[in-house]
Formats: sequence, structure tokens, C-alpha cells
Amino acid sequence: MTLLPHEYPDTSNMILEDDTPLDFLNEKQQRLLTTVFYSGAEIPINVPFIVAANVGLFSHVRDLGVVPDVFLSLNIMGGEDWWKRNVHSYLFWEFGKPPDIVIDVVSPTSANKLGNKLIEYVKLPISYCVVYNPLQEISETFLQVFQLQGASYIPKNDTWFAGVNLRLTLWDGVFENINGTWLRWCDESGNVIKRGDEILAEKNAKISERNAEIKYKTSGNLIKTRDEILAEQDKILTEKNAEILQKDAEISQLKQALLLAIEMGLKFRFGDEVAGMLLEISAINDVKLLQEIVSQIPQVSSTDELRKLYLSE
Repeated sequence: MTLLPHEYPDTSNMILEDDTPLDFLNEKQQRLLTTVFYSGAEIPINVPFIVAANVGLFSHVRDLGVVPDVFLSLNIMGGEDWWKRNVHSYLFWEFGKPPDIVIDVVSPTSANKLGNKLIEYVKLPISYCVVYNPLQEISETFLQVFQLQGASYIPKNDTWFAGVNLRLTLWDGVFENINGTWLRWCDESGNVIKRGDEILAEKNAKISERNAEIKYKTSGNLIKTRDEILAEQDKILTEKNAEILQKDAEISQLKQALLLAIEMGLKFRFGDEVAGMLLEISAINDVKLLQEIVSQIPQVSSTDELRKLYLSE
């Protein structure tokens, strides 16, 4: 039954906190199961809820209370503004209902209390009870799920909570620098619901991977472009060399033709006494000068006059 605020009982004499210490790993496991809901993770829940660790549950004023390691309660009264009401424990008349799921992590100090807690959970009543037994303190089974049926709990064959739209799973990985097997929430398909820091780390990793890929592709394109440029330059150089070789060949042919013309012209004008002059002229590489010599042979009166022509150059 839901009470109005002015009908709430006096809780001033109730013991709402006992400050029972937690063992180290149990504390981390509780935090992993609760903080994911408030870390920016994508939770498939669209109604007001509360999830908490090591918080007492009280169904009425005279109730001594029971403290699960973790509990989850959906469709709570007052929406998500419950924290403004200075509520330190889960008082059923404040939230309008019992939690939907309670989770207990068995440790050496809590194993002997589990039986009594299950009895209390039935009385409240709480629909689902999960027992995580990481050290196998009470059995060889690591994870057990119980569903309320009538006045008792019966074992559940899976970890899917249809009314809550969540599942639990055992996950091997690192949490806060500790590598181990952890109990985690997941969706209907079994995908672990990642914490906000995990989502951020994955996004940063994808950004870094993308940047590296872009850098690699950009670098590859630059190398490819440079290779293409070098290939084009080699092609141009080869073509120029071919042109030079062709011109050299043409010049060589022209020079040979001019030397032949000079030899014939000199012998025709001055006879065989021009042998020494021909040796001098054959050392000339200037085609224009050779052409000038060819044109002057018919006009000069002696070999000395012709020699002055090419020696002056």
C-alpha cells in the first residue's frame, strides 16, 4: 500500500545503518553493478528506477531490515527525485514498492547469513534473488538465480529478467586494475552493458584507429604521388635524352657530310697537300664553322687564307 507523505511513520528510532565493513573485492563488485547505471551507459530502462549497494530495505517501522549487497527497483514512487527527500534507506512507504531484484555476493564473512536473508526477501516480497558465489563458499555453482513463486523461491534456469529488461552474466576482464571474473549487467542478447568510461575509451580508441588509418592512407597517397612524379620525371628525362641523342646523331651525320665536302673541295682546289689541314679541320665540332669553311673553299686563293678563317675562331 502506498502512503501519502503525511502518513509516513516516524523513523527516528529505527536503526537504518549499521556500518558493517565490506571486504575489498565485494565492494568493487557492488560498485561495478551500481555505477554503470549512472555513468552515461546505455541502459534499456525507460522508467524511474533506483539501484544501490549495501542499503537497508525496510517494509515497515518495526522491521529490523535486511541489507542486500545490491538491489534494483523500477517504477519507484516520486520518480528520480527521491534523493531530495533525505532518504538514507529503502523505506517501502517512501518508494511505494519492494525492489525488483536483489543481489548478494557471497564472501567468507557473509556466507552464514545468506539463508536468513533469503527468508526475509521472500517475506518482503522480492521477485528475483541473485546469489553470486565467486569463491565457491556455499557450493560449486558460481551464479544462482531464484524467482519468487508463491511463498518460496524456485531456481531459475537463466539470468534474463523480462520485467526489468536486463540480464546478468559472468564477465572475464579488468575492472579498476583487477583482472578477474565479475558479475555484470547485459541486454537481452547477452551484450555487456558498458560503463561510461568503457564507452569513452572505445570511442577514443576508434578515433585513434581512424586517425592512424587516415595518416596511413594519406602517407600512402603521398608516396604514390611522389612515385608517379618520379616516374613522370624519368619519362621526361628519357625523352629528352633520346632527343639529345637524336640531335647528336644528326649533328654527327651533318659533320661527317661537311668534312667529306671540305675534303673533296680542298683536294679539288689544292691537291693532296691539304692532308695536314684536313686533320686540323676534322677536330672542329662547330657545325656552323664547318659550313662556313665549305662556303669559303671556292673563294680563297690559298690554304693559308682558309686556315686563317678557322684559326681566328
